[in-house]
Amino acid sequence: MAKDTPQARPALARAADSGIHPVSGQAEPVRPMSYRPTKGTSTADAIRGPAKDKLVDLGVRIPKSLRKQLRAEAKARDITVDELVAAIVTAALPPK
Repeated sequence: MAKDTPQARPALARAADSGIHPVSGQAEPVRPMSYRPTKGTSTADAIRGPAKDKLVDLGVRIPKSLRKQLRAEAKARDITVDELVAAIVTAALPPK
């Protein structure tokens, strides 16, 4: 049994005004959104909105034995090591 071959489709053609209206799949041309972060914020803050407390990475070198204790305690509390360390540091610092 022979399979039917699909019919050839016409090739895509560039519109005469393609320099003015780039192909975007939308009826209107795409306009870039402008984000202007305020002083002291980053572009990510402008896109997502300011967070109450933005999380950042902190590289700290600690002994393996302490890391092992942190992991065990975090597992016992059913939280992540990062959450445990943040709670410990928050408790150790004076209140604002």
